[in-house]
Order: sequence, then structure tokens, then C-alpha cells
Amino acid sequence: MAVDEDMEALRKISTASSCPTESSFAPLMRRRARLWPSCRLNLALMCLAATLGFFLMRLNLSFALVCMVRQPINRPVNVTIGNATSSSRPYDLTYDDDDQHQEEELAAGLDWSKEMQGSMLSAFYYGFGATQIFGGWISDRIAGSKLILIMVMSVMSFISLLSPIAAQSSQLFFTLRLLLGLTSGMALPTIQPLFSRWSAPDERGTLIGLAFAGFTLGSSITFPLSGFLCEYGFAGGWPSIFYLSGLFGLVWVVLAIFLIHDSPDTHPRISAEELAYLEPYCLKKQPGKKYNSIPWKGILTSGPVHTINICQFCLNWGFYTLISGLPIFMKEALKFDITQNGLLSSMPYATALVVHLVAGKFFDWCRAKQFLSVTWLRKIFNTVGFLLPAISFFAVGQLTSEWRYVAVFLLALTQAGSEIAIMGGFMFSNIDLAPQYSGVLQGISNTIGTVPGFVSPIAIAYLTPTGTAGEWANVFYISGSLYVLGAMIYLIFGTSERQKWSHHPTTPKIITTAAAEIDDDGKEDARQLFQSPVPSSRPEIS
Repeated sequence: MAVDEDMEALRKISTASSCPTESSFAPLMRRRARLWPSCRLNLALMCLAATLGFFLMRLNLSFALVCMVRQPINRPVNVTIGNATSSSRPYDLTYDDDDQHQEEELAAGLDWSKEMQGSMLSAFYYGFGATQIFGGWISDRIAGSKLILIMVMSVMSFISLLSPIAAQSSQLFFTLRLLLGLTSGMALPTIQPLFSRWSAPDERGTLIGLAFAGFTLGSSITFPLSGFLCEYGFAGGWPSIFYLSGLFGLVWVVLAIFLIHDSPDTHPRISAEELAYLEPYCLKKQPGKKYNSIPWKGILTSGPVHTINICQFCLNWGFYTLISGLPIFMKEALKFDITQNGLLSSMPYATALVVHLVAGKFFDWCRAKQFLSVTWLRKIFNTVGFLLPAISFFAVGQLTSEWRYVAVFLLALTQAGSEIAIMGGFMFSNIDLAPQYSGVLQGISNTIGTVPGFVSPIAIAYLTPTGTAGEWANVFYISGSLYVLGAMIYLIFGTSERQKWSHHPTTPKIITTAAAEIDDDGKEDARQLFQSPVPSSRPEIS
């Protein structure tokens, strides 16, 4: 039986006097455990739901502002003065029925200026950027992603449920949005470290792509869902946007308690086959050593790390520009009504979702075929993924409302291109550079990438005081220019080579194991071998 042969081979390796080499494990490492169904696929789907929930609660305000803020009445008001009727005199007002009905609806709106709206959108990102590095650090130090994710989702859900009531006070609402960002910032850097323990290199792009697909899915459904709820939702329309987001998060928390586990060897329902398959790639605590002492000097002086950070900033500027401004751009410059606005605002993200799922799988296929080195594969994906949005943004800046559907198509291309850069370009190369510090690296890049989140809404409000197409053109030219910069920086300085500061050559490693078709009786043997430290000079597999 395969299990007996594999176990015997592993015992020979573990008792050998000489240090095992990578070739010693070759017969074992190539046996793949099925992905469907599997615990690692379940984890990816739960992370997809988590990122979807995070994004629903982050984005719900972007569209809710369209219908929750009081708008001026565009029609003239009928005024009766004695026997004469005028539409311009400001006293002794008598409204017709339609105007009175409209005024009653507007009374439920919030009297927020455009500058205040920009501040409310920015509040999330003030907090979001402050906790990114801490979230990655604590995840790498204690390997406790499950606890962090559950705590963060719980807090964010309650904040979302309280938001409609808090909106009556602009100061309180701003504080809640700030707190929402603080808690959300801790969660995102904990997801990548999960997959440094739960995935093999040749399927990592697929699994991480699926896990982070919730961002794109959230972007694609939030705007049409919010548009529908604004018109037909309960509790007065726009409050239902916040209520449903919070309820979704609480349901996820209950499921996560039972379905998410920090590493394969702690999962109570994992098969011995999958457990043995994942072990060669699982980064675990090294006996006798403080877990993953962070090489801060190496990280902060690393050119490849800062290359990722610059690309993150450039891409996020364009992304946050659309997230914060797209519904307003659709309304002001392209003249779409609320229903059209919600549907068409989702089109760039629906396109991005398709590309997101395909690009990760395609990158894994190219990597397995070894057409090029991983570094050059990422450079090609990244260059295409940055230049396509740049060209599209420049083109959108030239269009008027007569070409509004062409503008929607080009904006969809900006997000499709961004997903190519994310799934095959710079975004996940931090795992290539230093897999055991991927949480910290992602926290650093996310912190820098968050800056556009609170700067771009303010910049949009400043650049578009009257909302004309010409004013919006300047917004898109800035985004396009930054995309060009990101493409050039990564093409010149980007790499996927493991960095010297990420190695610990003298520390004990964990024996690698792999097995196929192991029955339940063999699970404990596999789990015991999974946890057995031996001296090893085997190169890191990443």
C-alpha cells in the first residue's frame, strides 16, 4: 500500500545520520492531494466570504452617500402671493403636492457638504493604514490568523449595524468609520500567511486568488445592491445597506469558528492524504527559537520590497479613485440615474472578477510549464496589468457624456488590467521574497497603499467642485500617470528571488512528508511525522 511505503521512506529519512537533501523527498513531494473537496479549498472559500464581508462594509458608504445625503430640489417652487403666482419670491410659500412629497423625502437626508462627504469616505482609510503592519506582525509572530479574523469581523459587523443611527451625528459617524478602518486593517495581512501554511507553490496563485476574490466580488455587487436598497430597502432605504452588511459579517463569524483552522496539523477533519501533501510547504514554529523574529533591517533596506510598495501605491490610487468617485462620476459627468448608476458602476468590478479568477490560474499554469523564470513572468503580467489601465484612464479623460457607455467599457478595462497585475504581477511576490514574513510585508505594502484611500477622495472633491467632464478628466489623468510609473518601476527593479535576509540556515527544519491514498488509520502517523523536527539542510520550498 502507498501509505506503508511512504511511511517507511519517511522513517528512513528521519533516522539517517546525514542531513536529508531536496532530492531525498522528490518521490514524495510530487503526489498531489485532490483539491475538490479539500480543507484547503474550504479555507479559500471562507476567506473569499471574509474579504467579501470586509469590502461590503468598506464600500457601503460609497454608494449610500448618493441617496443618504440631502440633494437640492431642481424644480422651481410655486409661490402664491395674493392672487398672483410666482416661482421666484422667497416668502408665503405654498408647495404643490409633488414638491411637498419630495421635500418630505429630502427631510430624511443628511445635510453633508461635498467636503464632509469626502472626509467621511477618507475616515476609514485613516484607520485602515494605521494597523496594517501590526496585523501582519502579530499574524507572523503567533500564527493566529483565525482569532484575528473572527475578532475583526465581529467588531466590523457591530459597527455596520450601528452606522444608520450614528449617522445623525457627523462626529460619531466619522469616529465609527475610523474604528471600522482600524479593525479592518488588522485582518487583511493575516490572510496571506494562512496560505503559506495551507498551499503548495504550484496551486498558491489559484487558492490565494480565490481567497481574495471577495474584494472584486464585493466591488461588483455592492453598487447594484446598494442602488436597489436605496430605492426599495427596508428601514427607509439606505440604512438597510448597513444592516445587511453587518448581518452578513455575523453569520460569517459563526461559520468561521468551526471551519477555519490556522494550520493543517490543527484541523480535526483533514484527511491524512491532504495533511501529508501540505507538510513540505508548511512554515511552522521552530523549536528553541522565538517564532519568526522579524529582520526589520533587511526588510526596510530591501529594494524589491520597496518596489512592491511603490506599485501598491500606484495601483491603489486608481482603484480608490474609482471606489470613492465612480458613482459620483456616473451621476455628475455621465448623467446616469440612480438605478443605472448602481448597475453600471458594478460593471468594472464584474469584469475584474472574471479576470481575477482566470489570471491566477493562468499564472500557475505558466509557472508550472516554466516558460520563463518566475521573476520575468511577474514582470510581464505586471507590465500588461499596469499599462492597460493607464491607456484606458487617459482615454476616459477625453470622453463626454455622449460617449458614456464607451467610458464604462474603458473603466471596466482599468479594473481588468489591475487584476492581471494583482494575480500575476507584484502583489503576491512578497511570498516569493520571504514566505515566512509575508504577513509583515503585506502589512507594509498595504499601509503605503492605503494612503490613496484617504487622499484620493479629498483630491476628487477638490478637483471636481462642479462635477463637469473636464474636471473629472484631471482625476483620470493623475491615475493613468501613476499606472505608467508603477509599470516602469517593477519592470526595472522587480524580482521574485528569495531574499538573503529571509533565510535562517542554522535553524532546525521540519521533516517533509507526502503520501497518497492514506486511510484514516494512518492519519495519526502522518500527523506525528508532520510535527517531528529533524536537522536538515534542505532548501526552503516556496
